[in-house]
Amino acid sequence: MLRVAREESGRSIRDWARELGIKSDFLRALEECRFEDLPEAVLAKGHLRRYAEALGLDPEPLLAQYPVRPTFTPEDVVVPERRRGRPWLWLGLIAALLALAAGAWLVLQNPAPPEPAAIELAAPEPPPPPPSDAELSVETVPPGATVWLDGFRLGEAPVSGRFSAGERTLRVEAEGYVTYEAPVTLEPGGSRNLKVTLKPLPAAETPAPAGPPKLVLRFTERAWVRVTTPEGAKLYEGIPKVGSELEFPLPVVVRTGNAAGVRAVLSGEDLGPMGGEGLVVERRFDAPAP
Repeated sequence: MLRVAREESGRSIRDWARELGIKSDFLRALEECRFEDLPEAVLAKGHLRRYAEALGLDPEPLLAQYPVRPTFTPEDVVVPERRRGRPWLWLGLIAALLALAAGAWLVLQNPAPPEPAAIELAAPEPPPPPPSDAELSVETVPPGATVWLDGFRLGEAPVSGRFSAGERTLRVEAEGYVTYEAPVTLEPGGSRNLKVTLKPLPAAETPAPAGPPKLVLRFTERAWVRVTTPEGAKLYEGIPKVGSELEFPLPVVVRTGNAAGVRAVLSGEDLGPMGGEGLVVERRFDAPAP
């Protein structure tokens, strides 16, 4: 796979060795699977990973095929001259690695005990909600009056039932009596017994006597008019504004030069125009007989 990928790249082993900083002999050994010509496994796998990634290959399948124990001789391991005189450093490194391996083995053999399961305590049941309604009974004097609560008709007294607590408005009606209306407070879970006594309507007052009879002249057109008493005393003379009215106590005598433009209203009764268009009319108006 490495060789095929390199040949497809069009570059030689020497080119890739120069770019990656890896000996060309190592790259050629990787392509030919000559693991005995490679350094220790850790270093060889590192070369393999870098070479595969540079060629655009996934290194994991290739690393999985690398032998667990590649064959190489101790002579392949190069030890720098300056370290040959200090063998105790290598002994210390080997001892540290053995200690780490032993610690890992102990952890695998003695896994941490599972955490104790949390004990779920049942939450105490909440107390039942307080009642939100109240009892109300209403009787009236006289009996049979209509009872209303917040605009809802409850029926004819006596009435009773359970209703939502709070500030409510009670109204009681009966024909011939003054309507009763007042606020009522219903406590949650409480009870109210009410007795409402209605007041009779006051007796009808005697109507005030009507005012003295009078004459009202309404001018619908331009017209000259003169108004006098039966004895000849002049009360008015002129041409009133169209749409205006003149009022006189009875009896009076009215003379007009355009009878169609003057309407006579006697004690609230409309008698209509005094005459035809452009006619001169004179008429006496007396108080109606009792």
